[in-house]
This record gives sequence, structure tokens and C-alpha cells, in this order.
Amino acid sequence: MKIREEHLHRICRTILSRWKEKGLIRPKTGEDILLAKMIGEVMKDFRREEELDREVEALLEKHSREVALSQANARVMFQKIKERLARERGIVL
Repeated sequence: MKIREEHLHRICRTILSRWKEKGLIRPKTGEDILLAKMIGEVMKDFRREEELDREVEALLEKHSREVALSQANARVMFQKIKERLARERGIVL
């Protein structure tokens, strides 16, 4: 995970309270339940991105010889492959 769990809790709590203040949502359940669902969704998204990172690294490793011969920047290649796979799979980065 890219941020610490306590920061994630604080961010989600702040977003939820601002949505309520602005009248963007009218909760039909308790704030604790909504907060837990928000945190769960964000953590699920982080896991999807980490899984995508591992897949991109595996692809780069598989084709490392071609990448080395082409003198391409590995970091740039990683980012381009990640963006393409994310776009194909409907993952928002």
C-alpha cells in the first residue's frame, strides 16, 4: 500500500464528512459502516494497482534482453506498459 493505513482512515473520514456537509450524500446507514466500505474500496484499488505493477515487472523481466538491446529506459517502459494495461482493464490510476 502506498500510504499508511491511519492516513487512509483520516482521508476517507474527511471526504465522508465533506460529502455530508455539502449535501452530496444522505446516508441511510451509520457513518462507521460507510467509512469501512470506503476504506475497503480504496484498499481494493491499491491492491489492483500493486497486482498490475507486479504484472508489468514480470513482462519487463521476460523481455529484459530486448529492452536492454533497445537501450530503452526501464522506468519509462514500466510506466508506458502500466498505463496501457490499466487502460485496457479499465483501472484508473
